[in-house]
Amino acid sequence: MILFMLFTGLVKVNAQPAAEIEKANKSCKAVFLVAYSTAGADADKAFTMANDAKKNLKSSSVVVKMNITDAANTALVSKYRLAGAPLPLVLVLDKNGTPSGGLELKDVTAEKLVDLVPTPKTSELIKALADGKSVYLVIYKDAMPSQKDIMNNCATACSKMDNKSVIVKVSLDDKKETKLFQTLKCDVNAKEAVTYVINSAGQVTGTHAGLTDVNTLVSSAKKAPASSCCPGGAKASDCK
Repeated sequence: MILFMLFTGLVKVNAQPAAEIEKANKSCKAVFLVAYSTAGADADKAFTMANDAKKNLKSSSVVVKMNITDAANTALVSKYRLAGAPLPLVLVLDKNGTPSGGLELKDVTAEKLVDLVPTPKTSELIKALADGKSVYLVIYKDAMPSQKDIMNNCATACSKMDNKSVIVKVSLDDKKETKLFQTLKCDVNAKEAVTYVINSAGQVTGTHAGLTDVNTLVSSAKKAPASSCCPGGAKASDCK
């Protein structure tokens, strides 16, 4: 499952996209980063699409334009691996500043851009993967049996992984996570909590219903299957 700017006419280049992205991160806002190299109609169209997506999300996102040929943006170009990318490109950064996907001009629409903005819990997942950690994604309801024991076992597994893994806990009652549940194909009528183990490559390596022993959780996190993808688009290059 895996899950990864211009004004019409006169174009003004903002030489501080890094500062804008940092400001958005501090405000927990998603960023539509419009990367381009040449001002013109194509760049204008990409900028317009990004702004249309922003309107759909209202105050929870910002649009940042960046000319990759500007020396001031060299660090960002390297960080987001934009050298050689088809331009213009709209890259979606989640509230942590981590890329969750991107679209080149021929594919971009406002709707597709909005769909690339991860849910809050998916954002946590993507951030963990970007930090090189595996994830124990626990889907639960408060009334489910063994929920606390499951969390304790996941915490012990994290310890055995030398803290190279994290726990992301998601309630099935959380309406903000509908897209994540659909991606995972969760059974909304499940009677037990389910732990999805996602390795550091962004691959789902285990799905465990109910209480699972610590050693199984650890071995699942270290497993690397031939193909599989994590939710939200992270590590998209690993998907097949």
